Amino acid sequence: MFPCEKNTMPKRSSRDDEEAPKQSRGEASATAAPDGGGSPLIRRLLSHLVAEDTPEGAHLTEQGLADALNVSRTPIRKALTDLHAEGIVAKVAHRGYFLARPARTLFAASLDFPSFDEDALFERVALDHLQGVLPRPFSERDVISRYGMSARMVRRVLNALCDEKVIFSDEDGKWRFNPFLLTNEASLASYEYRLATEPRILLLPTFRVKRDLIRACRDEHIRLLTLATPERTGRIAFRVDAAFHEAIATCGGNPFFHSGVAQHNRMRQILEYRDAPDEGRMLVWLKEHLDILEAVVANELQEASALMRTHLANAMRHRKQSLDLGRQR
Repeated sequence: MFPCEKNTMPKRSSRDDEEAPKQSRGEASATAAPDGGGSPLIRRLLSHLVAEDTPEGAHLTEQGLADALNVSRTPIRKALTDLHAEGIVAKVAHRGYFLARPARTLFAASLDFPSFDEDALFERVALDHLQGVLPRPFSERDVISRYGMSARMVRRVLNALCDEKVIFSDEDGKWRFNPFLLTNEASLASYEYRLATEPRILLLPTFRVKRDLIRACRDEHIRLLTLATPERTGRIAFRVDAAFHEAIATCGGNPFFHSGVAQHNRMRQILEYRDAPDEGRMLVWLKEHLDILEAVVANELQEASALMRTHLANAMRHRKQSLDLGRQR
């Protein structure tokens, strides 16, 4: 069970009512909030709550959440503060935090939070680079001043991206994105790598079906399908897509495969953001994902592996066709 106490939320005093905002940006069930930079830790936390079908009024403890997500209490405390500001959790004096609505009404991939962590900072840098907002090349000071982040975090993120070959440093100390990641060849190379690795994950002897994770992943796919077309933005779709592939890698039980998928998701993010979303194609891969998840839940891993290979091959073929059409114009 998810470590939260499923007791009834205590009665609130008028003072407690003053602490909570009147309305949340994510108030409507399964409705996308404004499309801004989100915190992956918050999305993980909400996905766990959804997976456990946590009821309204459940007591959320810092230590319990930290243990479940394998992080320290400090980032959990910050996440709960942000969720309280959004009206998703209620804060009761001397008691702590309580879930303010049933977890199944939340759509973690679309919720928007102002806080940044390292993944969210990279997302903003990548988007602003593609949109021409950041200087080319850009400096550490450019990132610090634009996003209001500490020099320590910015340096850590930039060095990590450099290690992963996403960006590189000029002789004058300024940063540029890897030009290969912006080429058509990169998108095809990405699919070749994924075809060589991801179907294999489902056949690893260490693969174990983590039903709560798979259920949460499936729920996010369903919620994405229920959004109105204008709300199914490329950023939200990528988050759902990336979470699916990382969920399969997590079930694989091999940290090298999982690390490879997570790193590759970060690298292909800039490719996905570069191209305008294709609504028809999005609906196709959502259904393919759901078919794979259904096979995984049924423990039909050979079939799931074959479906994953077909899914990636279809995506690669579609990409090649798009490139060919572009050359003919």
